[in-house]
Amino acid sequence: MKKWFAIMAIFLSSYITFLLASAPLTLVINNIELPRNIELQGVSGSVWQGEIASVIINNNKIENIKTNVSFWSLFTLAPSIQVHFGDAMLAGPEGKFTLKVSSKQLSLNELEVFISASDVAKLLPLPIPVVAQGNVELTLESVVLSMAEKLTCLQAQGDVTWLRAGVTALEQNIKLGKLTAGISCAQGNLMAKVNPKNNLGLSFDGVLALPSKKLSGKGYLKPGAQFPAQLKSALSFLGRADNQGRYQLKF
Repeated sequence: MKKWFAIMAIFLSSYITFLLASAPLTLVINNIELPRNIELQGVSGSVWQGEIASVIINNNKIENIKTNVSFWSLFTLAPSIQVHFGDAMLAGPEGKFTLKVSSKQLSLNELEVFISASDVAKLLPLPIPVVAQGNVELTLESVVLSMAEKLTCLQAQGDVTWLRAGVTALEQNIKLGKLTAGISCAQGNLMAKVNPKNNLGLSFDGVLALPSKKLSGKGYLKPGAQFPAQLKSALSFLGRADNQGRYQLKF
């Protein structure tokens, strides 16, 4: 009798796996209530290997998304999904990451994202109109978020780098040098802390409040010997310097 129970269990497990593998991705997505600011277009493929032509988040488009679910991860009750998106020939961000989901936590591992600096600048409330040059590279070894009562950052380790940093402002092309920031958790939110060793004399902390998805930041700009001369005329837009020669930045 035990032998027949074992055979039946193997058969049922195989049958359920077959159903999951052959289930269309659209069937799953249609049963998920997405936030109003997120729109999916061109969903195809299966649950195991799916494709989404584009994802639009607050009018920002991510194209060519491909997903792969690890079969063996299902036995740990924490499905692991590999995600690739974008393309060098397409506009918008390009990158990859591995997503693991359990009943209590969500984790991102080996995340790499490349995005145009001009696309990032459009999202920030800058004091003067600028066109950003170069690309922003985000690399995260891991990010662990709790999904208990509210979305909370438990662990984060990574860096964001502005490659070939520069801006076009006041009808001038201005080179800014290398700008980097470390990613960590701060009071349950994600924080990016700018490395103060830069030509701008910039010290700045940007915070993403996870429950509300709101971005804020504060810091200072303290012009020094390496501060770009072309930007000195724009300092008046930041207000007056304090007694330490710093201009406050906040949004």
